[in-house]
Amino acid sequence: MEWVRSSHQLPRSFERVWVKTSNGRQTTGYVNSSGEWVINCQRIAAEKPTVTSWRK
Repeated sequence: MEWVRSSHQLPRSFERVWVKTSNGRQTTGYVNSSGEWVINCQRIAAEKPTVTSWRK
């Protein structure tokens, strides 16, 4: 599956996907019911990056 820019489309709520962050790291995450990204890796999430793209 190809990477999708997060500014173009978001995955369904609570669907776990691979994400690329603004600091160049990759991990899993999901979009919560409020439409906000949640990054599953605590170490990466502590840096408060933005999600640039995602894939299933």
